Order: sequence, then structure tokens, then C-alpha cells
Amino acid sequence: MKIFISPIGKTTEHVKTWLAEESGVQILWLIHSKKDKTDFPKIAKKLKKDLQSAYPRLKIKLKTIDSAFVIDPTMDAISEIIHKEKDDDHASVPSEFTLNITGGTNAMAAATMISATWYATKAHYVLEPQKGDPEDTQYVTDLPVKSIGTARMKDNQLTILKMIDKSNYKIPNTPKGISKKDIDITKGSITRKRLLEKIDSNSKTEKTNNKKTINKRSLETIAKALEKDGYIVSIKDVEQYVYKDKYGKEKILVTDDKDKSDKDKSDKITIQKKNDKYSVEIKTLKGVEFIEWPLKTRIDGSMLRYLITPAGKRAAHESIMFD
Repeated sequence: MKIFISPIGKTTEHVKTWLAEESGVQILWLIHSKKDKTDFPKIAKKLKKDLQSAYPRLKIKLKTIDSAFVIDPTMDAISEIIHKEKDDDHASVPSEFTLNITGGTNAMAAATMISATWYATKAHYVLEPQKGDPEDTQYVTDLPVKSIGTARMKDNQLTILKMIDKSNYKIPNTPKGISKKDIDITKGSITRKRLLEKIDSNSKTEKTNNKKTINKRSLETIAKALEKDGYIVSIKDVEQYVYKDKYGKEKILVTDDKDKSDKDKSDKITIQKKNDKYSVEIKTLKGVEFIEWPLKTRIDGSMLRYLITPAGKRAAHESIMFD
């Protein structure tokens, strides 16, 4: 079956030109924004009415999105349409879908092109007719689409990807008590150590025992596969907060009792706030130190963290939408 999908905005002539040159289309989806200063639903309904008069056998369906100025709503709409048509047995292979990147905003066009590469569909662009064009001018351009490959991930890979996507990274030894607005937080990132802790916690609450436990070695294998596919990147330069003790020796700030040596078990870290400024009060057996926040940092080469890519975010998001 031949299924066309086209975002539209204020102008819709490209859809008419598209259909005039392309034969055999059975289903057409029109993606449009909600009503704001411009009544986009009204424009879509008028176009549908005009096209139904010209193509009585064509099934025309409308899809509304919340915003035409960010990527995800259009990509979500296209994903939902493709999954629906496959579920309804109207399509079985990606080549049955053709996406039109001509209409709507720049964000809608970008989202449509990304979706074409994501799903390995066809993609068309409709040129605007110019004065003096020959009568036999072809306006529909078939765009080169190279699939990024979206074969279904293994369950363990998808589990890890979703864990990374839901994580918020901050420097591992950030002390408790400092407001989030005063801390640099990276969404979709987590250290390998923290990820292993999450995996261990999840495995303990797992109701079934028929799933293999992910350990450090298997996590490395999964992470390499996700990185090879472009879903995550590995970052070795993990920072740690450090300070100089009363002897001028640089020490890593230890905030977790599990990581403290027996000698340091009695050390306590307290956060003070005065005039909207924080200081770290470190009580040791040898005295008290007050260090203004933020502390200096240094790279800890023994640590590794993972950061999800835009493609990884998309894969995680779609698995939540459709699994």
C-alpha cells in the first residue's frame, strides 16, 4: 500500500502538486498544529475537502500536534502514524511510506527528514513552481535517504538505554544540602558505578528469575554495542571535587561512608549557607575547615560515565511510547 505523510502549515499547495505527480496513493496523513493566531485545523479540513473532491478514493486522515517549533511533536506524530498503519495491516515495509518535508515550519521539515532516515522510508521535496517553467516540469524531488538502522535492540540493551535516559548526572561526590540550581546537572547521563548500583537494585526487586543479571562485564558489552550504534557516548573524564587540607595536600572530598577508609570514618561534612553562598564545613579529628563552594575539581581517570545521544533519546522515547 502507498501511504503519504505530510506536515502542513499556512500553505498547502505543495500537497496538491505532490498528489498530481504521484499515482497510486491510497492513504494520506496531514500533520498540522493546534489553533493559535492561525486556524491550522481549519486549513487542514479545507485541504482535506478539496482533495477528497479531486481524489474520491483517497483516504485522508488528520493528525494534530502541540507545537510546530520543536522536533519531537512532529516525530512523535509520524511514529504514531507508522505504527498505526502497520498495526492496521496497511503497511508491512518502510518503503510503503513516503514523507514530504516541504510544508510547515523548519522544525517540522527537520523532524520529517529525521523520521525518514529513522524508519528508512522514502522522502520527497516539492519544488515551488516558477514563472516560465515548461509544461512538463517535474516538481517532486525524490530525496536520498540513508537509513540509520533501527533494528530492534536486545531487551538488556533497551533496559540500559532507558536507565541512562532517565538519569541526571552531577559530579559524583557532590555533598548533600546544596540546592539543585547551584549544581551543574546533565540529563541523560550516569557514571558506570551508579548504573551498576541501579541495575543491582532493580534485580533485587525483579519478580521473575528468568532474566539474566547484568554484571560489570555484561554492562561493558552492552555499552559498547549502544555506543557503536550511536545511542550513547562514553566519557572518561569524570570530575571529582577536591580540597586542600591543613597540610596543603589535595584530597578528594569523600561524601559516602562506603567510600571512606577506616581512618576517615569519623569525618563529617556539613553544608553552611550564608548570604546565598555555600561553604563546606569539614570536621575532622584534626580540626574544622570551611571551604567556599564550589570546590575545585580534578579528573578521576578511574571513573567512566555514559551520556545518551539524541538518537538514543529517540530510541528510549519510542520504546516507552509503543512497547
